[in-house]
Amino acid sequence: MRKYLARRAVYAAVTLLGVSLSIFVILRVLPGDPLVAILGAEGHARMSKEDRVRIMADLGLSDPLPVQYGRWLVDIGAGRLGKSFFRGDTVAEQILHRGPISAEIAVLALVISWLVGLPVGILSALKPNSLPDGVARAMSVLFIAVPGFWLAMLTVLALLFWFGYKQPIIIVHLWQDPWQNLQIIIGPGIVLGLAQGAYIARMSRSCLLEVISEDFVRTARAKGLREGLVVLRHALPNALLPVITISGVLLGFVLGGSVAVEQAFGVPGLGRALVTAVIERDIIVVQNLVLLYALIFVLVNVLVDLSYAWLDPRIRYG
Repeated sequence: MRKYLARRAVYAAVTLLGVSLSIFVILRVLPGDPLVAILGAEGHARMSKEDRVRIMADLGLSDPLPVQYGRWLVDIGAGRLGKSFFRGDTVAEQILHRGPISAEIAVLALVISWLVGLPVGILSALKPNSLPDGVARAMSVLFIAVPGFWLAMLTVLALLFWFGYKQPIIIVHLWQDPWQNLQIIIGPGIVLGLAQGAYIARMSRSCLLEVISEDFVRTARAKGLREGLVVLRHALPNALLPVITISGVLLGFVLGGSVAVEQAFGVPGLGRALVTAVIERDIIVVQNLVLLYALIFVLVNVLVDLSYAWLDPRIRYG
C-alpha cells in the first residue's frame, strides 16, 4: 500500500506540475493587456510609459516568464496564493469564503446523482426492455445530452416567472443560516446531480446486467434467496466498482460544470469567482483556482482507487 501511495503521489505531482505549466503559459499567450483590463482603455491611454512599467513591476508581470513561473511555484509551496488585481483580497481568502458553497454544491450533486441514478439503473437492469426500462433510458440520454448551463438557465427562468426567484447577493454559509444556505445551493445541486445521475443510471444498468448473468448469482438464487437479497448482497456490490470509478470522474465534470451553473444561478461560489477572474484577466486568481480544481480532481481519483480495496477484498495494492 505504501509503495502504491508513493507512486500515486509522484503521478499526482507530475500531473499538477503539467497543469500549472499549461495554465501559466495559456494565460500569458492570450491576447490582451492586464493593465487595460484593470484600468480600462482610457485610463491605460492616459498613463505614461514609466507608470506602466512601474505598475507591471509591482504586479510581478515584468519579469521573464521562467522567473514568474518559478516564483509562483515557490509561493504555492509557501502557502502564498497572491492577491486579486481588482479587489485586493487574497486568493486564500476567496477560497475560504467561497469554497464551502462550491463544496456543498458538489457534495449535494454527488448525493443526488446516486439517489436518482442507482435506483433507476437497478430498476432498468431487473426489468430489461420493459416500459420502465425504456423510459429510464430515454430520460438518461436526455439528461446526458442537455448541457448543464442550458438546463440551469431554463430552471432559473422557470423559478423567476413562477416563484419570483432572486439570485443570491451575499454568501450565507451552512453554519450561519442552514435554510437560506440550502436555498442557495439546491438549484445548482439538482441541475448538476440530475446530469450526473443519468451517467450513474446508464453505468449501473450495464454493470448489473452483466453481473446478474454470472454463476455466483445463479447459485444464490438456487439456494432459495429472495431476489431482493440476491441483488443487494451479491450482485450489486460486484457491480459498484465501475460505477464508483465513473462517479469519481464525474466529480471532475461537476467541478467544471459548476463554473457555468454557478454563473447561471448567480451563486457566489468559486466557479463564479473563476468566471469573473477570467473576464477581468485577473491572472493570479485564475491560475490558482484552476490549480485548486486540478488538485481536488487528482485527490478524488486517488480516493476512488483506494475504495476498490475496501469494496472488494480480492483487490490489494502493492
